[in-house]
Amino acid sequence: MNPARKVMLLLLTAVLFVARPQALTAAQVNLDKLYGPRAEKLCLVIITNPDAQILAAESGELDILSDITRPSDIERLARNKNLELSLARGYHGFFLLMNNKSEPWRDAKVRRAAAAAIDRNNIVRMIFSGYCEPINSWLPPVSPWALPDSGHNHFDIKAARGLLKEAGYSWNFAGFLVAPDGKPVKKIKLMTPLARVAPTTGEVAERIADSLTAVGFPVEVEPMDFAAIISRMNRKEYSMCVMAWSMGGRPNSLYSFFHSSADVEAGYNVTATNDAALDELLYGIEFARTKEDAESASREAQRALEAVVPSVPIYSRFSVSAVSKKWKNVLTTPGITADNIWTLLTAEPRDGKPKILNMLLPEEPRNLNPLVASSAYSWQVLGLIYEQMMGSDPWTQENIPALAREWRLKTEKTGAAERTVLEFDLREDVFWNDGEKFTARDVAATIEFLKKYKPPRFFDAVKTVESVSVTGDYKLTVKMSDVSYWQLERIGGLPCMPKHVLDSITDWQTWDPMDTSGKSGPAGLVGTGPFMFEEYRPGEYVMMAKNPHYRLLKNEKESGREVWPK
Repeated sequence: MNPARKVMLLLLTAVLFVARPQALTAAQVNLDKLYGPRAEKLCLVIITNPDAQILAAESGELDILSDITRPSDIERLARNKNLELSLARGYHGFFLLMNNKSEPWRDAKVRRAAAAAIDRNNIVRMIFSGYCEPINSWLPPVSPWALPDSGHNHFDIKAARGLLKEAGYSWNFAGFLVAPDGKPVKKIKLMTPLARVAPTTGEVAERIADSLTAVGFPVEVEPMDFAAIISRMNRKEYSMCVMAWSMGGRPNSLYSFFHSSADVEAGYNVTATNDAALDELLYGIEFARTKEDAESASREAQRALEAVVPSVPIYSRFSVSAVSKKWKNVLTTPGITADNIWTLLTAEPRDGKPKILNMLLPEEPRNLNPLVASSAYSWQVLGLIYEQMMGSDPWTQENIPALAREWRLKTEKTGAAERTVLEFDLREDVFWNDGEKFTARDVAATIEFLKKYKPPRFFDAVKTVESVSVTGDYKLTVKMSDVSYWQLERIGGLPCMPKHVLDSITDWQTWDPMDTSGKSGPAGLVGTGPFMFEEYRPGEYVMMAKNPHYRLLKNEKESGREVWPK
């Protein structure tokens, strides 16, 4: 069978892996017994042009190519006998955003009618050749917090017309909507990026406009510069817009996007959602005492969102990556493709000869100051250097130990008030990549530094920290000023930095770890992660070296620790 055809059939039957004899299942891997990194070095090759990225994978210049989006590229690489493709349900989401404070979108019935009018299956089939899935959820279907039916297509023209009738709308002789006050609905502009910048997004916008026009909405696509779109969205000076982003896997992201308190200029609530009942449910997520409370509130809030429909989920694109067959021990799961930290740890040359592992970096990292860096490309580098107290299981997406071995979440009473108390027991076998011993004092210094200087990227996680205390070298207690289960996620997910580095930073905003003069802080990036920064050549690559102090390297020398099939 043609390999490209095989990819298509597997996708359509929801089998998310392709031609991957070396990929492992959960039953085969014990994450505590892995050892690595096994590659001599990791080279993040900077290639910004999509066509050049494909050619680099075909020629062998790249060993790992991530985030392949064009169906023609997927099918082309699937035919290459030197590459293995992996596919997974990712966290990408594409939405139709509606300004809930503008007409006709003030009425939830009208918004629900718009949602029912759009045939997501048709968009997935005709534009993406099946390489994505329709969604009707504001959480990614792969998330363990998403409702079971979050990947269904709720296309129903009859229901859409019925909802519009219930809302008091009628149709004129031309087939366009007439508002309850008897006046024709005014032209509705649908903002979309310019075709030369995002041609596929423009095509999706046209199909959405056609679907809405078919039930009477007088929609007209309005292409414009992306910066202008963001500016108008921030000021709520728009009617509709199409937008894609990486969805959060945790339900507290719903609070940020749809709670009325975030309906401010440049706030996350770009749809101007303001629903009292929904607010209460979202508050229940954000300030849940336990995981069980959060799960219950999450289910109720997602059902409420299906009724409120502040925006319309359209599709989630599958994550697709390609790996050279010169490398073995590639880990994939239903939620992640081969371009993940576990693969970077355990991949080794099939011929047994030491090699550099070359992986795509699709944009310049630009800023490598971890305190201010905000781009995904900067953190593609920094995320290999810095670790958190808690990691994420590659199969379940649940929290797993990283720098912390164990943790406890408690609620403590202080008079009439209550607060969350977090207790972490840290690993005792961890060293910074400069050879210094890692202790709880480093984590405490990280939290206190972020609390004091308020870096925008991290301040939300630490703003309600009341106190941080250390017992011995490996016990940490963090007391918050309020009660929320998500404090565990926020504090446990902070990238930890060494105290001896933080104490040497004189200006955190201008600190440049690449500057050997040390004008605003020490040179170098010191972390506990599997790789160390070695060299950055703009337009060419970022070279990463193996961290000789990384804790999982010791497993290589312990008998019976090899877990990969020979």
